[in-house]
This record gives sequence, structure tokens and C-alpha cells, in this order.
Amino acid sequence: MRNLPSAVSAHLAADGTGPHVEMLVWLVARDRATGAPEPFGFWTGADHQVITVAGEGRTYYGAGALLEVDPVTSSTAQLSRSWQFKVSQLDPVVAEAIRTYDARLAPVEVHEWHWDPEANLPLAEPVRVMRGTVMDLAVPTPPAGQQTEAIVRIVTDAWRLTRGLPLMRSHEALQARTAGADSFRRYGNLTGVSVAWGEYSSSAGDLYSAAAAPAWTGGER
Repeated sequence: MRNLPSAVSAHLAADGTGPHVEMLVWLVARDRATGAPEPFGFWTGADHQVITVAGEGRTYYGAGALLEVDPVTSSTAQLSRSWQFKVSQLDPVVAEAIRTYDARLAPVEVHEWHWDPEANLPLAEPVRVMRGTVMDLAVPTPPAGQQTEAIVRIVTDAWRLTRGLPLMRSHEALQARTAGADSFRRYGNLTGVSVAWGEYSSSAGDLYSAAAAPAWTGGER
């Protein structure tokens, strides 16, 4: 279950209709020339606004920059989840974020900002509901004079737990882990041959022929 600020929980308990919720998206793109981080903020509000998030003042652009967001679901399991939102390509800040700068694999934070609909005031600081990485960025070219949206899909940080450990596949990495103990890949970068365990690889055809290969004696494959 999502942890909400006490003011939001009290409002929910007192008012069955619940607060009004604005969505905030914070994306950190990169400068294509220098690699320096370039943050951009979008939210579902009507105006541009500096919003304090975790003690940091961030500028979020509204007025139609963020067109649509998927519902955010909570889970206690460490599962990789996908989520997407749509932004307007006609917005100059959006165009700068996805065209001028590089948004591929950019880190993203998504927050919910709970407001009292009667007082039109925020109940508490924004609550982070998702953190992830940009995986897909669809930027179609619209017909002349027509508006279209860019679709950004992110996956949560749990996807990093599914990645392998490529550093273990080199001689240098094995030596860094235990110097002198494992030299299995010492000459791997010189042979140019990829040998599969228990069988002869087609890439090794220049070294020996299938006819000359001994029969398999290692039991079941």
C-alpha cells in the first residue's frame, strides 16, 4: 500500500470524494555534445510553476505540455513494470527535451500532488509514486498544420535486477575479482572463436572440420 502524507490521509478519511491529484513527470535528458544532464519537468497543471520536491525547487511546465498519463499502480513486489505518458510535440519545452537533447535511457521520476479541491490548495508536498528509465520514445512526424503527441514509455528501476553481469566475461574482470585464480578467458580476445559448451561451434570451422571432430562422450546434452 502506498504511504501518503498524514494531511492527505486525514483528508481522505474526512471526505469520501478524495483530493484532486496532479501528475508530475521529471525527466533528466543529456546534452548530445557534452553528456551533461539537462532536467525537464512536466505536469498536468494549467501553468508553469516551481514546485518543491524532496526539498528541491523544480520547474514544471504545464499548459498542455503533459497530455495524458497512464494510471499508476502500487505493488510491494520487486517487479519490473511499464508505464507511459504522452506529451505535446508543439510545446517548445517538450520539443527541446526530446529533439534537441537525448532522452534515451533518461532517468524519470513520477510524483502525485494532492490538492484540496474546495480550497484549491495543495495538501502536502508531491509524493513519488514511480522511478524508472525511458525505454521507448515514439516521436511521429505529423501532417502539416496538425498536432500530434510523443509517447514516452518507461520501465521501473526493478528492471535493473534482470540484467546480467557482463564484466565477468573478460579476463580483466576475472583477474580484478581474484588475481591469478582464473585465467579461463586469458586468450579469448585473440582467437576470434566462440565455442559453445559441449559442441562444436560453426564459428570455429577454420580451425577444424566437422569430419575431424571426435564423437561426443560427455553423456546427455
